[in-house]
Amino acid sequence: MHILLADDHAILRSGLCRIITDAFPDATVGEVGSCKELRDKVRETCWSVLVLDIALEDRNSLEIVPELKELCPTMSIIVLSMHGERQFVVRALRAGVSAYLTKDRAPEELLQAIHSVLNGKRYLCENVSHMLADHIALTTPGNAALHEQLSHREYEVFLMLASARSVSDIAAQLNLSIKTISTYRTRVLEKMGMSSNAQLMRYALEHKLVN
Repeated sequence: MHILLADDHAILRSGLCRIITDAFPDATVGEVGSCKELRDKVRETCWSVLVLDIALEDRNSLEIVPELKELCPTMSIIVLSMHGERQFVVRALRAGVSAYLTKDRAPEELLQAIHSVLNGKRYLCENVSHMLADHIALTTPGNAALHEQLSHREYEVFLMLASARSVSDIAAQLNLSIKTISTYRTRVLEKMGMSSNAQLMRYALEHKLVN
């Protein structure tokens, strides 16, 4: 069995590696910290399980999930993220992941998630499962919200703008140029039919996407 850990925090990867090797002593465990490294590793080996953080050092990893599934169709993907918001979970599941855990649940539930996906089942940690059930119960066909048409990176930038973060702050956090973030902001405003950050903030508050 081959298990790949993709997270840009080396200390977290080391801790997860110990947990996994203790539980699966015969497994080969690999580690990467960026989407570029991740692509290369998946091209080299068809991994059984990928434990994936959404925010890697060079981009939003959900953007390349379809590509990873093409490279290794049998690989199960477990998202392990600090983001527990509904839209991140929905986007991850739509992209083709098999399980979703928030990082605060990782030590307790990661091994359960690995066992589940190896048996061909999906796995959602308890808080994510309850939140998703509420979302499904309240959603009817044809009422998709404006923000659901945004790409993964656009949605990430949208949330930061809606939280009153400046373009320069967002660029620094995502390790992108100010020009690139400005381009994402323009796309977000165009797709959502808005003209200002204030409108984005009001929309996000109304839809309970930010606190």
